[in-house]
Amino acid sequence: MKTIKNVNQLLRIKAFLTSKLTLSIIIITSCISLQAQNVITGSVVDQKTSQTVIGASVAVKGTANATMTDADGNFKLNAADPNATLVFSYIGYVKVEEAIAGRKVINVSLKEENNTLDEVVVIGYGTVKKSDLTGAVGGLKAAQLDSQSNTNLGSAIQGKIAGVTVESAGGAPGSGTRIQIRGAGSLNNNNPLILVDDIAVASMNNLNPNDIESIQVLKDASAAAIYGSRAANGVILITTKSGKKGEMKVSFDSFYGIASVTKKLDLLNQEQWAKVSNAAYSGAGKAPLDIAMNPQVSGAGINWQNEIFRDAPTQNYSLGLSGGSDNLKYNMSLSYFNQEGVIKETNYDRVNLRVKSDYKKGIFKIGETVMLTKEKRNDLPGIPGQGRNILGAAISMLPGFAIYNENAIGGYGGASGAVTDIFNPVAALNLFDVKNDYYQALINTYAEASFFDGFKYKLNVGATISEHKSYNYTPRYEVGGFFKNLKNTLAEGSELNQYYQIENTLNYSKKFGKHSVNLLVGHTIYENNFRAISGSVQGMPDGIFVLAGAEQPAISGYATENKLISYLGRAIYSYDNKYILTATFRRDGSSRFSPENKWGNFPSVSAAWGIGKEDFFKNLDLPVSEFKLRTSYGILGNQEIGDYQYLGSITSGISYGTGEPNTLWIGNIQTEYPAIGLKWESTTTANVGFDLGLWNGKLDYTFDYFQKNTSDLLLRVPIPLSVGSSNDPYTNAGKVSNKGFEMGLTLNQKVGEVNFSITSNISSVKNRVEELSTGSQILAGSSGSFHGSAVTYSKVGYPIYSFFLVKTDGLFRTQEELDAHKFNGNPIQPRAQIGDIRYVDFNGDGKIDAGDRQFRGSAFPNFEYGFRLQADWKGIDMTLALQGVQGNEIYNGNNTDLATVKANTNYASSTLDSFTFNPNSNFPRLNIDDPNDNGADYSDRFLENGSYLRLKTIQLGYTFPNDLSQKLAIDKCRFYVAGDNLFTATKYTGYNPDVSADGLGGRGIDYKSYPLSKTIIFGMQLNF
Repeated sequence: MKTIKNVNQLLRIKAFLTSKLTLSIIIITSCISLQAQNVITGSVVDQKTSQTVIGASVAVKGTANATMTDADGNFKLNAADPNATLVFSYIGYVKVEEAIAGRKVINVSLKEENNTLDEVVVIGYGTVKKSDLTGAVGGLKAAQLDSQSNTNLGSAIQGKIAGVTVESAGGAPGSGTRIQIRGAGSLNNNNPLILVDDIAVASMNNLNPNDIESIQVLKDASAAAIYGSRAANGVILITTKSGKKGEMKVSFDSFYGIASVTKKLDLLNQEQWAKVSNAAYSGAGKAPLDIAMNPQVSGAGINWQNEIFRDAPTQNYSLGLSGGSDNLKYNMSLSYFNQEGVIKETNYDRVNLRVKSDYKKGIFKIGETVMLTKEKRNDLPGIPGQGRNILGAAISMLPGFAIYNENAIGGYGGASGAVTDIFNPVAALNLFDVKNDYYQALINTYAEASFFDGFKYKLNVGATISEHKSYNYTPRYEVGGFFKNLKNTLAEGSELNQYYQIENTLNYSKKFGKHSVNLLVGHTIYENNFRAISGSVQGMPDGIFVLAGAEQPAISGYATENKLISYLGRAIYSYDNKYILTATFRRDGSSRFSPENKWGNFPSVSAAWGIGKEDFFKNLDLPVSEFKLRTSYGILGNQEIGDYQYLGSITSGISYGTGEPNTLWIGNIQTEYPAIGLKWESTTTANVGFDLGLWNGKLDYTFDYFQKNTSDLLLRVPIPLSVGSSNDPYTNAGKVSNKGFEMGLTLNQKVGEVNFSITSNISSVKNRVEELSTGSQILAGSSGSFHGSAVTYSKVGYPIYSFFLVKTDGLFRTQEELDAHKFNGNPIQPRAQIGDIRYVDFNGDGKIDAGDRQFRGSAFPNFEYGFRLQADWKGIDMTLALQGVQGNEIYNGNNTDLATVKANTNYASSTLDSFTFNPNSNFPRLNIDDPNDNGADYSDRFLENGSYLRLKTIQLGYTFPNDLSQKLAIDKCRFYVAGDNLFTATKYTGYNPDVSADGLGGRGIDYKSYPLSKTIIFGMQLNF
């Protein structure tokens, strides 16, 4: 009984415990169920790249309840209060607060902090925080390039970095830009050194803007001296995108656009031209031209500009893959870009393939960058006659001539009779076939080992192999009365350039309490080999487009090579992050100089004081988060004179007669006189500046003042012909100075739900020739017309290649004015009549000639500026970029033909308002003989104000909300519309005020240059 009783007691205890346990389970389950109803999930990504952010903090505001995102950027958090607020944060990103508001899924995009003074800056052979920088460095991140609507990288940086001048190299498809940093210091080569992932390239024009992570510009000697002789004109460091830890991400960008010329020149139609031409012939007492009286095309005639221009499509497609693990990271891209020219039959086609990876194992790290590029260009052909090229022919061709002639070989009509020999531009576009193919392989590999405590050795081996293949085919044709080619001709060429580099560097970095040191030593070897071959033939049968003709075959070729060996070192010392000192030294040995002058030494030193970190400054209770003073001084060199200049080169196969009776002998002639004692051109740069940050990075301001002096200029000095050399030799003679200032301002702000960023910059450079080989030497520059004299000269006391022209002083309007224009009783302009231009007798010798040229301006602007606004609100984003220059001059060489009425070409519409038709006009009288030389190309009549303000880029985009994107299995989906070069405010009357070295090869000279275009673009960006 007792046992049964005990058993029953145990059963009762068990039942009680079971009931209690069941109740507890019910209660706990209910709580868990209640809690489960407030589980919040979501993801955190980088707003710019859409890459997942691993380890981001997600916390319930005001509590200790928090979690972190996992390896996929996802999180899960229990939040009991459905009305609580979640706080998302991560180092380097702006903190974001999101109200739960009953939601179960919350996806957040974090935006990088824009404290530009705290960001990492790429410098030569390493990186530093910008707050620790002592030199003058400007930079851009990928988001600031507006790469979606910029078709080349040079255009993408135009107006965005103070002190960096970016000018158009013409509007032809693929033509790119030309870049100068802090003015022109040399009379030879002013191109900066461009490095892509540590390897040198000739230009950035063929790079895909979507591949770029950042661009840094080293402007002063302190920043650039580590690159020695290659850095005399500054350095541009381009870093391509790298992989990041996480699952593979896929991006796809594409756009399609339509380009058109921004303006057309206002020229005469046939009826107007006949009126002007007849008046010009009448003014000379001559009978009118037959084409004026009996045009081949009646009425208005042919508008040749309309015949060559078109609306041209542009398209781009870019596919990217990136990802990685703890040890391996990769980033790959494939892109295709096609741009049709606004002039018919011209186009540019580019394919880019890039692979970049990094692998880390223990103390070792290896990586590579491989970039393969193929470009194809159909260019404007050079044409016979006075037109010079297609555009020149189109603006000069008379509107009364017909385009076609079915009876002519080739089927085209053209100019004939007593007119200027202008080639039919439509015929040239369809007859001539000019193609250029470019192939480039950039391969750079590195191996890095970190050992002991702070030591790092890096071996960098790279090569750039580029080949240019040219093709120029001319068929049989008969165009008008001037041009006839009865044999098919073909010329082909191939140029191969091979560049190799080996760099060994050892770095030591260590902190000792408040002390910090960073030491670098290195040894580098660079080698460049160039080889060219060309061939031509004529007389091939129709339909044969290879070098297979039997008539006049010709072949030629040449090769060059040069080497550069360097030793380098740099020491950076910092105390308490307040006082920073940097010293750099590089020793270069170049094969371009004779053995006794082969080596050049290039030191620099710079210092910075973080005054904003001093206790006395902190006690001032100012909103200053960063205030740093900088100063630097250094020397750089220049070796850009070509190869073998210190040797006396000789050309063979020169015929000459000798003896009695005279006999023809074959001999040699010296083409280059040995440049004995030739040495490095050197540039010294002094810089002072400061960086200021306010309100924890919301407002950043940078200011620099610099002086750059180039001495021992590498110049060709004239020698007598009796010496026997066909080229003037190089020597070290002359000095050029550049001084100026740069300012940059960045504002990052949030107003309500609107985030916006404003960046602006302004810079001014004053260029001056201080000394040439002799005190009175004047170096002639470029002409401004086809057969004209030089219009730019370099002279002591003035900017390089300034405009020296005869000054005009209005028109003679009365006989009294003519009679008063005398010297010692003799007319200064004896052939002048009422309505002619009055020239200023500058030297007072009683006549107008080359001695009356005076300084009339420079192509260098007084200042350049840029402005960029970026804003976003609830998925809508907008970018606006402005760029401009002020105070420069442009020589409008086109008007030497169009506004002179001294040749039988087409004319500008301004001729309709000439003095001949309107006595109140400022346009001189019409006379086809031009006895007073009113159309003189040496006068300032064709010099115009080149200042302009351009709406560089405007872009409006919309990004789908994350919830909708995730339903579509897409990380990011953005559509946008953009405009490039939509509007330019300028007084310049030519096609475009942004001209540089296109045409006849002179800065600030516009002569029949391919015009720029404006483009409307529609695009899409997808991230998976």
